Amino acid sequence: MQKKTKRLKAFVIICLLFSGSILKAQPFNLNDNIQPVELNLVDYKKDDAKAKGRINITEVTQVKDTLYFFAKGFSMYSPAYFCITATDATAPIQVTLNKENWHQSNTAGETNEKGFWETSFKTEGDFGIMVVPKTKPVKYTLLIWNGAEAKDVGITSAFSDKAPAASTNGFLKNNLIYIIIGAVLLLVITFVVIKRKKSNA
Repeated sequence: MQKKTKRLKAFVIICLLFSGSILKAQPFNLNDNIQPVELNLVDYKKDDAKAKGRINITEVTQVKDTLYFFAKGFSMYSPAYFCITATDATAPIQVTLNKENWHQSNTAGETNEKGFWETSFKTEGDFGIMVVPKTKPVKYTLLIWNGAEAKDVGITSAFSDKAPAASTNGFLKNNLIYIIIGAVLLLVITFVVIKRKKSNA
């Protein structure tokens, strides 16, 4: 009985560790060469309530073909804004915002004749940023702003202008890992209780 209990505990720990790796705040990838840099957002307090939230401004000098970044701590109930400004407007920079993995972009764009590209969206948890300049080295500034949370109903879901955030599918997708962990733990607890009852019978 003790051996089985130890195995069950080990199984639960493995499940939790596996779930932790899934919940890491960056798009999934199996390429060790991809090492995303986290862009930490800090409190941004302004007199205008609409401007309050969190912000990150990062200046980058890129010499590699591709750089990867990610930001976390976003809520579906908060507006998010991202922009990139190139020092040299004549050298276009391609940008993609990625949610599930680095190969499938959810939003993509390129700096214009002024060296600027921006987008607004809502998302839950985290998102990744992939930057691919056409010439190197290149200097640019990344800006991410996340507004204060507002519990509105019917806002759009992450990286989409179509799907409602309040839909059941959106809830299941955003909370699937928690549901799986809960189901696994429930099965383990039930199994342990049944075994204890049999051993005490």
